[in-house]
Amino acid sequence: MAEKIKKEVNKAQVDFISRIKDVLPPNIALVDELADLLQMSNDSAYRRIRGETALTIEEITQICSRYKLSFDAFSNQEKAGMVTFNYRPLENNDMHFDSYLENILVDLKKVQAFDNKQIVFAAQDIPIFHYFSYPELTAFKMFYWNKSILGVPSLDGKKFETAHVSQKNIDTARQILEAYVTIPAVEIWTEDTVNSAIKQVEFYWESGLFRSKEDALKIYEDLASMFQKIKRQAELSSKFISEEKWAENENNYTLYSSEIMIGNNSILVTTGNIKATYLSHHTFNTMITTNNGFCAETEDWLKNLIRKSVQISGVSEKQRYQFFRKIEDAMGRLKAKIV
Repeated sequence: MAEKIKKEVNKAQVDFISRIKDVLPPNIALVDELADLLQMSNDSAYRRIRGETALTIEEITQICSRYKLSFDAFSNQEKAGMVTFNYRPLENNDMHFDSYLENILVDLKKVQAFDNKQIVFAAQDIPIFHYFSYPELTAFKMFYWNKSILGVPSLDGKKFETAHVSQKNIDTARQILEAYVTIPAVEIWTEDTVNSAIKQVEFYWESGLFRSKEDALKIYEDLASMFQKIKRQAELSSKFISEEKWAENENNYTLYSSEIMIGNNSILVTTGNIKATYLSHHTFNTMITTNNGFCAETEDWLKNLIRKSVQISGVSEKQRYQFFRKIEDAMGRLKAKIV
């Protein structure tokens, strides 16, 4: 019996470590990566890869943390319907928000390194990447998140101005955008996807949190430009920073319109043979799992959602026009309140 249990544990360990290989770029050797992470010799790393030496709890924790792997894969919790999520705690200070942005950038750069990669985004709210084409709009979103969601004390009593957002964060957001435009993506929107962005600007205007009408109109104009850019990307089926270079990412953007309520931002990321699910919580933060069963269920749900949606990128010019016309009408109502 003891020998049988040992063999089962060893097989689970071998399978667990093999998942590291799936998330590594092809040019990095598994043994070198594991030895570097666990601060051991290559020989010791080989023994763990082969299952000859059992991983300690501390080593499993290091591996799960470094590669965002779910402990479920090692513990067989997956069979019991248990799912482990990772998340990045956010506190009401600038340092934690800096880390939040930098972690997004790190994740996207890892995805970039793979030949087989994709992001599928069921969007209750506009995917944050789109805001980052516009520095003032980026600053507004970050000010809103920090003041109204996180309650950063230094912003108490402050009205919006870009000076309250660090240039470092705006630069990191730009790098996030530059990474996102290179990764094939499918986005699923509903008519309600744009509501939170419009309501945030409306709320700040009606609450006197803009210093002037001109400041409010500048954010309005950036938001309107963002929607026009997304519409153009949908027409070309290509994400871009500058439209002149749209062909560099040809056919890497698919946009769907869904009449089914999404309810929560749900993101499925594929990198090589590994899939990860990101679920939004606390407005703009995310919880992450690589649990095989959960990701498979998420993928099935997304495929079903897509089947019941209308593709408005590349094709369906009439439906695309109608979809964005509703956004333009909503933006017109917002502008009328400001002017």
